Order: sequence, then structure tokens, then C-alpha cells
Amino acid sequence: MTVVGRRHDPRARGFASDKQAGVHPEVLRALALANEGHQSAYGDDVYTEAMEEVFRAEFGPQAHVWPVFNGTGANVVGLRAMCAPWEAVIRAR
Repeated sequence: MTVVGRRHDPRARGFASDKQAGVHPEVLRALALANEGHQSAYGDDVYTEAMEEVFRAEFGPQAHVWPVFNGTGANVVGLRAMCAPWEAVIRAR
């Protein structure tokens, strides 16, 4: 039998990565609501449509949105948008 419970101190803060923080309570509630029932996938759903409306209201009708899973995905999309097909970004660690 697996016992489910908190195993960390929720007061501890780490800022090395966005993956260290918990989900904001409002986001968690929205995810729980979106998790009920079925929706089409890959951007053909009411949530993506609502997100696009919010971005266009803020940035104008020409705005496009590409939701990604995490910060690395956002970095890849952003760098790809700035580079020509024959260009690349090389970074040493």
C-alpha cells in the first residue's frame, strides 16, 4: 500500500529552475476543471481558443501563440523564430 502525503517543507524556496516551484493554486484549480470530460487535442480545443483570444486582445489581431510544455520548449521556439533556416545558436555551458 502506498501512502500519499507531503514529503517536503512547503515553506522552502528554490529559484534555480521553474521546475522547483509548485503550481499556483488558481492554475491547479483550472487544470482540475479542464481535466473533466473530453476535448480535442493539439490546439483544436476550447482552451487553446480562449488563450488565443486573450493574447490577441493584449497584443493585437496579428498575435500568434504556441503553447509549450516548459521553459526549454519556449527557448527553442523563441530561438527558432529569430533564426533563418540555415542559422543556429551555439552556446557553451
